[in-house]
Amino acid sequence: MTPSCQAAAAAAILTALACAGGARAQSIGYHSGAVNVALHGAVSVQDGAVEGAEKNFGAKEVNVDGYLRLIGDWTSSQGWLLGADLETSSRRTTQSLGSGVAYVYFSSELGRVEVGRQYGAANSLSFHAPDISLGQIRGDFARYAGTQALLSPFDSVDSPKVVYLSPPADGFRFGVSWAPRDSANLAAPDPRDRTLQRDVTELGAQYQRPVADWVLGASAGYVSGRSDAATQRRDIASWSLGLDARRGPLRLGGAYVDRGDSNVFLRHFDQHEVNGGVAWVQDRWGLAFSASSSTGSSYYNRLAGVGGYFALADHLTLRADAVAFDEHDGGLPRRRGATVVSEIEAHF
Repeated sequence: MTPSCQAAAAAAILTALACAGGARAQSIGYHSGAVNVALHGAVSVQDGAVEGAEKNFGAKEVNVDGYLRLIGDWTSSQGWLLGADLETSSRRTTQSLGSGVAYVYFSSELGRVEVGRQYGAANSLSFHAPDISLGQIRGDFARYAGTQALLSPFDSVDSPKVVYLSPPADGFRFGVSWAPRDSANLAAPDPRDRTLQRDVTELGAQYQRPVADWVLGASAGYVSGRSDAATQRRDIASWSLGLDARRGPLRLGGAYVDRGDSNVFLRHFDQHEVNGGVAWVQDRWGLAFSASSSTGSSYYNRLAGVGGYFALADHLTLRADAVAFDEHDGGLPRRRGATVVSEIEAHF
């Protein structure tokens, strides 16, 4: 059976499962007084096509993804909230649809503390180009061809960490997080192929206020870390400034990102980016357009993407993205082309 036939067959199975799931789209849950427990899950089939360039190394034409997410919390008589968020999922390139996290949290009038595998303060509080559904310029297109936009500072992604987020006060909110280490490819024989950053600290702040029918916002984020000498990579020193504007379902956003030499070999690599976009987000459908221009001393990556989602039924969602890319990295050949990604997901 060809990959396209496999995708069609899997999509038909998902449709049947979704239609059999009932008329209401809701999680499996339990509620009793101060205790709440909810289970969410999904399975999806995704297909990607590339024009004008070769696929990324190891890319598959068809991907099957799924996730299970269990959330439970308890509210005390003082109004304190104690809970846990556990998710297992496929490793996707878009953060818009989440990834594996596992953390406990405590929330009160003084703020929120999270401990475990979770995204940090700079990532959570930074405004940038909207990335809905499959993510557009920072989305699943990079599974097949091209390289994602930066959108926000170089951070510790979902490495184990401690996070503090302040409560909003007159529209202002700040956060700080600390990860003992951020690592990747540690089994690689060549240390230069590994990432090992220690004491990764993230700072984030945002301000929002209503102006007429709009809600306007600005953000700032900063990340620092110490690279292990064996990798020969540079320390993390990265920051961003972002803007956001919302009116009903309309979202506008953009950012300037400076990643400097973070986690690269070259001194004075000076990687930075400008990104921006617009999105229309509703319960059953949404559309977004975003673009970015990333440059470095011997590197550039220009992206433009459009995409969205549509609820075919209460338990069935169709998503699609189209992203054009133009990139050049050092002595490697220039790559120009476009990636089209489509996905159908059954969920509860």
